Amino acid sequence: MAAIITPLLGLIDVAVLARAAETEALAGASLAGAVFSLLYWSFGFLRMSLSGLSAQALGEDNEARLRRYLLQGLLIGAGAGLLLLLLGIPIQAAARLVLVEGSEASPGAAAAMDTYIGIRLLAAPFAVATTAILGWLTGQGRTRLLMLVTSAIALINAGLSVLFVLGLGYGIAGLAAATALAETAGFLIGLACVAHVAGSRGGWRSGWPLASIREGIGVVLGLNRDIFLRTVLLDIVFLSFARFGAELGDLTLAANHVLLNLVLTATLLLDGPAIAAETFVGQAAGASGDRSRLFASAWRSALAPAVLLALTLCAVLIVFGQPLLTLTIGDQAGGAEVLSEARRFLPWLALMPVTVAGAYYLDGVFIGATRGRDLRNTMAVSTLFFLGTALHLTDRFGNHGLWAALLLFMLVRTAALLTRWPSLAAQITAPRDVKAG
Repeated sequence: MAAIITPLLGLIDVAVLARAAETEALAGASLAGAVFSLLYWSFGFLRMSLSGLSAQALGEDNEARLRRYLLQGLLIGAGAGLLLLLLGIPIQAAARLVLVEGSEASPGAAAAMDTYIGIRLLAAPFAVATTAILGWLTGQGRTRLLMLVTSAIALINAGLSVLFVLGLGYGIAGLAAATALAETAGFLIGLACVAHVAGSRGGWRSGWPLASIREGIGVVLGLNRDIFLRTVLLDIVFLSFARFGAELGDLTLAANHVLLNLVLTATLLLDGPAIAAETFVGQAAGASGDRSRLFASAWRSALAPAVLLALTLCAVLIVFGQPLLTLTIGDQAGGAEVLSEARRFLPWLALMPVTVAGAYYLDGVFIGATRGRDLRNTMAVSTLFFLGTALHLTDRFGNHGLWAALLLFMLVRTAALLTRWPSLAAQITAPRDVKAG
């Protein structure tokens, strides 16, 4: 559930804006969505690193280390979010240069993008710090609390978006304000969840190792660095996807935004087996018993649900893809044209779950084992593959070629991580005094 916040908020934005605005505003929201995918997913390294480290600390039954990881993650997250806020104007300028200049995106779309970015960045310190909380909860297998935080953010955002945009007519400014307020509320709810977990293990008012907060920070920062670079590379792929879409005009750009957010939201169920893999593999790596048996049990228990869910989602999108598009976009105002364009590329939507399932699952395994370097290196190879493939296929086949390149990118990610599996298994199952991989 943790990784789904950004696409889910994007999907809510689409559903509201398509019913109240023209294609230009929806295209601007699409461009801004690509920017926030780059910004916030880049700092998703906090969630992933905290998940693996917390799972291992729980496996070692080390409460002090578990709490220290959270404090370190909150400090890093709040600081990173504050930096984003201070860099708001340069971020807007960079977004225009990369996504708008020389493309077919209209001036109206560019102006809408600027408005959205400027307002939503006000909540950046809270939004990024929340990813640390979600990672900390993930590593302990607190799936109900994860669902509580993410569901609350989505529901608050949906309610405020309808009020500000459809009720009060604030347009894209209201949309951005609704999302920023929802992200701020999500942080506060996340803190309440932390207090609940800490209260069940020794109390939430005491037991926080404030004096030793700098201890082990090098390990945290090193792992964060590798996963940060891995996530930046992934964000470059989605940013490039938006840029290639912008080259094809506002209508295709808006349609791609709808389809991408819909498929990412639909595949939120695949995050369940990935979270299970993070938790179980991390605890196996930190355990003192038979780690070979624990590791085998960990990865097998998460694999079958991942396969089953991927096939189920594929079938659901084949059968209900068109009704879902209509429900999301609507067939009035600027939505009718976008809906017609999105339907042309619906088959790619149905294929995505079976191609992303392997990458989701293996990400969870490698995050649980804190194999940040493998995640970084395999993503670098996959990103280079996507950029070359997208350039060639989009030139020859237009938007169909762009979607084909994204599908192939997911398959290459899976294959690249599988090549590192033997080294990962050797590290986890080796005796404590032996270093592998």
